[in-house]
Amino acid sequence: MNAFFFRLLAALTVLESTHAFSIKSVEAPNVADVDTDTERPLLQRFGKQLQNRIVNSKAGCHRFGMKGAYTSDETFPCLDMQCSGGLDNDDTFSSRKEIRDAFNESSGANNNSNSNRLHGKSSGSGSCIIRLSGDDALSIRGLVDYANDFFEKVDNDDTSKGSSVKDVGVFKIDQFLYAGFDQNVNNEGLMQFVDTRILPRSDDSGTRNSVNNDILIPMEVGELVGKESLRSAHKGIGTLMDVGYQITSAVLEMHSKSADKLIDDGTTLNKESQSIVMGKDVSNSYHRLIRYINSGPSTDEDTAAFRSHIDSSFLTLIPMPKLPGLEIWCPCLRNGANGDGEWVRPIKPDSIHDEEDTDADTDDSVYIIAMAGEFLQLLSNGKTPTCIHRVLPAKPGRISAPLFLRPRRGEDALLDVDLDLNVRESDKDGLYFEPGLLDECHDMNLWSAHGII
Repeated sequence: MNAFFFRLLAALTVLESTHAFSIKSVEAPNVADVDTDTERPLLQRFGKQLQNRIVNSKAGCHRFGMKGAYTSDETFPCLDMQCSGGLDNDDTFSSRKEIRDAFNESSGANNNSNSNRLHGKSSGSGSCIIRLSGDDALSIRGLVDYANDFFEKVDNDDTSKGSSVKDVGVFKIDQFLYAGFDQNVNNEGLMQFVDTRILPRSDDSGTRNSVNNDILIPMEVGELVGKESLRSAHKGIGTLMDVGYQITSAVLEMHSKSADKLIDDGTTLNKESQSIVMGKDVSNSYHRLIRYINSGPSTDEDTAAFRSHIDSSFLTLIPMPKLPGLEIWCPCLRNGANGDGEWVRPIKPDSIHDEEDTDADTDDSVYIIAMAGEFLQLLSNGKTPTCIHRVLPAKPGRISAPLFLRPRRGEDALLDVDLDLNVRESDKDGLYFEPGLLDECHDMNLWSAHGII
């Protein structure tokens, strides 16, 4: 048992003496959560198709500022949302249908008219801009402040807490399940990141917004930033989890029972349980803080901090700065002038490019870019394409705070295609659909598909 698990066991033992829950184990259990079955040829082929799309996207145009180039407002629909209960209850917030339409491929992709088309010049990038206001906006601002606070304090070598975060490194909790701080990702001198995960604790409400009792792993991060900053982190992560849960369930037309079973939103399936198991209950979804410490030429794929890729998630949600380094590949109209599509930088709606005031908001709202991952494409029968993206930092020092919303692990999160998904014959015309693919995934743990894809 490594030093981290000794520390966690000691901390949880103290908590156990004052709270009504127990610890079964803090060692990562040897549970076969990830399917290594190779007898799933359609799923393997699906993974190869995703990789082919990534390779093909690299031929996309990069024509920022040129006449006729794609623009952010033409290619990324913008939705108004709020946490917990905004959908369908208020005309000012986007409905489940509006969310689904924003992420699905544009039905007008075979004509040359861009008027009244949801995705403008694009046939659908698998991404959307989300606008939040009120307390939700405040929570995202608090999350961004926490991100800045973390990197400011971790740079301070005069404190033992800063050193402890660096010393914890990146540690493995379970298969494909890591947390910790990487000071130089891939030893390329381009970026640093810290991955944090929630170890949820049972409470009376069992909701995504009840974060005060949760433990953020690695605990050294909370010790470094302090209680107030940590509280801001919890609130912001809770908001992103909630919004991601709403979008995923809307796109896939899931009822709440199926969504709770399959989407890891930082809560436990068994809300009445008074025990926690480190390897089992720690969230599969995670929050990452990234600091870009160097940048190559702005159009050079080979020197990008993150080259063209897709995410192993349902959804990736990123609070938007004014001048992001993020670029998203937007497939063009099938009869358009450029068959390779274009790379587009999502910007806040109505933003003014002002390098001296890059993070100022024009109103009380905040914006999030939400990008579909491979699981959203898989379970939507290809109606929602996976968002291909890359990161070419605007300038060194840029900080990003994405949340990766993933399927649950464990034997309870089995996919029932008939009960969990609203699959119609008319849906089987997605650009990347292959008959029989979902049937091959029936009655398997959805996260196990990651090992096959």
